[in-house]
Amino acid sequence: MPAGRWDAIRRYGRDRRVLVVLTASLGLIAALALLFTVGPLAPQRDLTWERIQRQGVMRVGMDASYPPFEVQLQDGSYHGYDVDLAREIGSRLGVGVEFVNVHFDGLYDALRAGKFDLIISALPYDQFLTRDVLYSHSYFNAGQVILEREGEASVKSLYDLAGQRVGVELGSAGHERLRTLQREKGVALQLTAFTTPEEARDALLNGKVDVVVVDAITAYEFVGRGGVHVVEGILLTDEPYVIAVALQSPILLEKVNGILVQLREEGVLDALRERWLLSADE
Repeated sequence: MPAGRWDAIRRYGRDRRVLVVLTASLGLIAALALLFTVGPLAPQRDLTWERIQRQGVMRVGMDASYPPFEVQLQDGSYHGYDVDLAREIGSRLGVGVEFVNVHFDGLYDALRAGKFDLIISALPYDQFLTRDVLYSHSYFNAGQVILEREGEASVKSLYDLAGQRVGVELGSAGHERLRTLQREKGVALQLTAFTTPEEARDALLNGKVDVVVVDAITAYEFVGRGGVHVVEGILLTDEPYVIAVALQSPILLEKVNGILVQLREEGVLDALRERWLLSADE
């Protein structure tokens, strides 16, 4: 994920954490006072879900400048993994889908302002924002994975990296994770840092390194070009992509989560990955 997206999330989280610290005590007192005054609260309504049902349209916020997950073409149409995912969710809810293109920095504030109903935009889960939004189950994990040359299968666990020549992008999350394995776990791997993931891939194909560690999006792009495969079952870092809804939208979240479970079980998420991340011609 581009650093700008992470910076935007962290800035938002930092500002919101300050507000949480200042208002938590007052909020608790007010809630207790309300409880003892009027008794147990009635079940919470979800006005967003009621509007979606009433109007037959689900509004999806995204920053459509991050292919292959989302991009808006010159003709105004939207394409990408997240676009197909949103349309599939809308279809299963029996409603249409309307996309709202907002710069990533403004997605959370626009959601809170009611400009759309949910965010589907290669959005990483952020534990510091769980007081501001509700997050869905993960539908894709962009964490660091291991690539091997096609036809080879020497790595079954992280400890199989011992003695291996491992290529990595300089300064990446994978680089830091591998240095930790060397320093704290005593895994004696031979680490080589490259300026770009492409240089690491070329070194792998040319036999200069045995494996390469890159983020999952880059890894699947390389798999689509041929010559390498992802080592299944090993994730060096965790970067789940999730859907965000407003705190006042618990029913919508429940519906979305139920559909995500179905899509995973039916192989639809795998098909989206195949189409948008593994197909070289997309």
